[in-house]
Amino acid sequence: MKVTFNAQFIGVPSDEEGAARLISHLTRPNNFSADMKKLRDLCCLTEGQRPYNNRSRQQVLDGVADIWGRLRHAVDVGDRFDRMTLHASRSIPEIAKSSASYARSMAASLEDRSEEVAWEPWKPVAHLAGGFRIAMLRTGRGRFFNTANLPQVVKIEQIEELLFDDHSWIKVALDQAQSRVVIPRLAGLQIPKKTRIFVSVPSKSQKTPPDHAILS
Repeated sequence: MKVTFNAQFIGVPSDEEGAARLISHLTRPNNFSADMKKLRDLCCLTEGQRPYNNRSRQQVLDGVADIWGRLRHAVDVGDRFDRMTLHASRSIPEIAKSSASYARSMAASLEDRSEEVAWEPWKPVAHLAGGFRIAMLRTGRGRFFNTANLPQVVKIEQIEELLFDDHSWIKVALDQAQSRVVIPRLAGLQIPKKTRIFVSVPSKSQKTPPDHAILS
């Protein structure tokens, strides 16, 4: 079977910039550059530099904590995306079998949020959200984003680990995201007008401000 669809390719290096880019597309798909700037300010703090626009340290940390909350929601979006595709592809034994590993219901992913708010903006990156969720599980970060009731310092530490520590999770997320692109189309599910496909690219100089280096 052959499927065709409109796509926008996003380059992702396996470094701090790539980590920030993936996180920003997941947390604010309609305005990812805004969260890139917040992560850039966190980088400035970490390197002992002044954040842009004279933002205070606490303003920067509050902004990153907000990013953590939206990233947690993206994990739920990825969980729901996988459930939808697994259900739609239940006639394929290899895929249907893997659904047994899920413990939560689809309704749990939505909680009390409306369908439009909880799902619609993430359609172009829902496959990446699923890939990111698996990347967290496969790189020893399954505890990340499990509960919203965490101190701000812990939320900041988790974001910092994704940005500055071992970036092996990026490749896992990209591979898993790419493996999820075609399944909804084969299953006849409603898809966005333009899907974002994230691909690995060589690293660039870390002196390049993240918001100036976005590929689209």
